[in-house]
Amino acid sequence: MQTKIITRQLSVIAASLAGAAVLSGCIAAPLIVGGAAATTASVATDRRTAGTIVSDEVVEKRLSYEIDQVLGKAPHHITVTAYEGKVLLSGETTSLESRSQAEQTAMKSLDVTGVVNEIAVMDPASVTTRFSDSLLATKVRTSIIGNGKISLNQMKVVVERGIVYLMGLVTAEEAQNAAHTASMVSGVQKVVTCFTIATAEEIAERMKNVESSKTESTDAAE
Repeated sequence: MQTKIITRQLSVIAASLAGAAVLSGCIAAPLIVGGAAATTASVATDRRTAGTIVSDEVVEKRLSYEIDQVLGKAPHHITVTAYEGKVLLSGETTSLESRSQAEQTAMKSLDVTGVVNEIAVMDPASVTTRFSDSLLATKVRTSIIGNGKISLNQMKVVVERGIVYLMGLVTAEEAQNAAHTASMVSGVQKVVTCFTIATAEEIAERMKNVESSKTESTDAAE
């Protein structure tokens, strides 16, 4: 059985960050994309600054709390994943109203620059399903680590009900490799990519800024 690969476009609600690349549109499987290959140096470290990494973690925790507060006792299981302020909402809720409320909450939340709403309208997944998804996510991450052409450091992997979601900043070739690698893992039902696509040159320039920010932080600490 061929695993379907889908590319999602973020609903941008604020200006893109400096150096951010053009977002891919929605494409049904098979995913065929082109682009320059990334160099080894371009995939060696996280492409976000230390400040952005911390900010994303704060967004995930804060937004999860905000959504729980808004939905209250309405049955739901929603996962918030952030990458450079762009947010993926995945999981389940039992009504379209709750799904919309979660998205609106995310769009209004501090430091959120875009939202992909992948929340399914259905009963929340069971504990058994979530455990299975956790194991599958580990298998997908391990497969990506084993692929010498891409780096797990450049992306986040989320699994809901056997559906794999990939977020990060990558070249078109890296996006294709990551999606294909994930689709080949046993148990994966579908792969949805929410990547920001950049050229190798754009990423190289970005990494200069990342390294510069590290140097400044080190100098400040001293």
